Amino acid sequence: MKLLLKLAVLIISLANLSQVYAQELPLQSDLNKMEMLGWSQQDKIAIDSMANSMERINSLLIVKNDTLIYENYFNGFDKDGYSNIKSGSKSVLNILIGLAIQEGYINSIDQKIPEFLPEYFSDTTDLRKREISIKDLMTMQSGLKPTSLEHYASWVASEDWIAYALNLPLDADPGTYYGYSTGDTHLLGVILSKAVGMSALEFAQKHLFEPMGIHVTQWTADPLGFHEGGNNIFIKPIDYAKIGMMVKNGGRYNGKQIINSAWLEESLSFKVTPQGISRPFPIDGYGYLWWLIDASGYKTYCGIGFGGQYMMTIPDLDMIIVLTSKYKGSAPSQHFSDIAILINDYILKPIKN
Repeated sequence: MKLLLKLAVLIISLANLSQVYAQELPLQSDLNKMEMLGWSQQDKIAIDSMANSMERINSLLIVKNDTLIYENYFNGFDKDGYSNIKSGSKSVLNILIGLAIQEGYINSIDQKIPEFLPEYFSDTTDLRKREISIKDLMTMQSGLKPTSLEHYASWVASEDWIAYALNLPLDADPGTYYGYSTGDTHLLGVILSKAVGMSALEFAQKHLFEPMGIHVTQWTADPLGFHEGGNNIFIKPIDYAKIGMMVKNGGRYNGKQIINSAWLEESLSFKVTPQGISRPFPIDGYGYLWWLIDASGYKTYCGIGFGGQYMMTIPDLDMIIVLTSKYKGSAPSQHFSDIAILINDYILKPIKN
């Protein structure tokens, strides 16, 4: 009886060890596994054909069970190219804020932003602005008039993006109303830099990119030299997929706990319902700089950027889809319709049948 009990304990231990080890492996590649995991050869050909018909798509990668099973590049883009993930950078910024808290540079997301930017609040007339917290910036609820969409050009044309954003009037009390604004995330990026005593890119290199073997050198900056916070990180699609895999696996990658799982779990939970944003997938909500959407009935969280930059994670399928597009110039609505068709009908539908 004791022997059987010891054997059972050994089997359970080995199973647990195997599960942990599987989560600690770096991103593997096996492009022959697609047919083994639910797609036929005809399905793969159909995916290729649909993607090749899209004039703005640059890359499409599918990771399932921590294995890269589909990788293709289009319209002159190749695997060594760097995609500007535009506002997909906001989800990367979420990780950096979590790392800054983990490393003790920031105490809490409830801290008010004047603690980090006191020079911008010395003559503030609307005292409500002093109540804007890091959390408000992460949920796009600063209450400040947004700087995105039709307001973006005038904001980035200013000499001091921080002052411009903070001097905008409050449309609502902080923490009460969602208004999509890259100005909010730029303030967040500046706070990060002030808190850690180095640029956001330097901090990212040290605590995120280098530990994961990711090479990023370009992240555009404002006229004062602060990286754009929620915009314009240039990254290889395969490295973007690595970040997705790390997040999916509770912050672990290649034997390293990059960031604690509690931060990610909290960040990916519903925080607010976005207003006034149109996407090609039904929106379930917004977390801390992560979109919560519905893809063919599956609960999905993702980073989304201007022009068609997506890093989508579908936990129920253990699947990550990275799709990047040409980012210069406004993408026609047909491109977004095609993205939804490609993902819903060509990638997800075959494995639902």
